[in-house]
Amino acid sequence: MRKAFVIYALVTCIGALLCSCSWQKAQVTEGIFDVYAPAPYTGAAFSMDEKSSAMRVSLQIRKNDKETWQLEDIENDPIHSDNHGKSLNKSDANIAYRFKRFPVTGSFDYFSKNRISLWGAGIGLDPYPFIRGAVGINSQHIEAGITAYLNMSLNTSTNKISWISHDYEGMMSGYEDHEGTEEGRYQEVKFNGGIGGFINFFPIKSIAISYAPFLYRPWWDDEVRDYEVSFRFPCIISQYFGASILIAKHVQVSAGTTLYLSTAVKGSYWFFDSGVGFIF
Repeated sequence: MRKAFVIYALVTCIGALLCSCSWQKAQVTEGIFDVYAPAPYTGAAFSMDEKSSAMRVSLQIRKNDKETWQLEDIENDPIHSDNHGKSLNKSDANIAYRFKRFPVTGSFDYFSKNRISLWGAGIGLDPYPFIRGAVGINSQHIEAGITAYLNMSLNTSTNKISWISHDYEGMMSGYEDHEGTEEGRYQEVKFNGGIGGFINFFPIKSIAISYAPFLYRPWWDDEVRDYEVSFRFPCIISQYFGASILIAKHVQVSAGTTLYLSTAVKGSYWFFDSGVGFIF
C-alpha cells in the first residue's frame, strides 16, 4: 500500500512538473479594448481635528464620454516554439483603447487621523466594484498623501489574434504544438489598478484647492482570450485639478477638471468632474 502511494505521488509530481512547461501565447493583429477611467480621489480634502475619524458617502458626477485612442508604436514580439518550428514573427499591433467614463461613481470612505498622520480606506462602484486605500498627513493648512486603487471589471474587446500553444499531451505523446487564429467580440473579467497621490491646500478651513495625479494600468495581466500577449498594455496618467467646499461641516461639494495622458497616445484629453459628499 505504501509503495503504491509513493509511486502515485511520484507520477503526480512528474506530471505537474511537465504540465508546468505548457504555455499559450498570442499576437494581437488588431483590436479595440474597453478601458474604464477611475474617478479622481483627493483624500479627505478638509482639515480634521487631531485624534478624530470621519466617514464619507459620496457621489461623483462626470460627463459620460467615450473616446477611441489609437495606440502608437505597439509591436508584437516574435513567438517561437522549438518543437515543430511553429513561429510568429515580429509585427505591428493595430490597437486602440475605447476610453470610457461612467457618469456616476458611488463610494464610501473612512478616514482616521492621529496628531498629523492620516489613513483612509474606501469601497465603491464605478460601475464595477473597487477598493482603495490612502496614507498621508492632514494639518490645519495642508493635506498630502499617496493612494492605491484596485478595480475588477467586465471588459469588452473586439480583437483578432494569432496564437501558438505548447501543450503536454501525455507520457506517450510528449509535447505538441498547435496554432490558430481567433477574432470577434469578446468579454472577460479583468483586474485594473494603480497608484497616485493627492495634495490639498486649505486657504480657509472650509475650502480645499486640490491636485491629484494618478497612474494606472488597464488590462493588468497582459492577456487576451486567456492567451498571454507579447506586449504590455500601456499605462494611463490622469491629473485632477479642482476645489471643494465644506458646508455646515457635513456637506462637501467639489468640482474640477481631469487631464488624461499616455506615452502611447498622441494628444491629451480634458474632462469635467464634480461631486457631492455627506460627512458624518
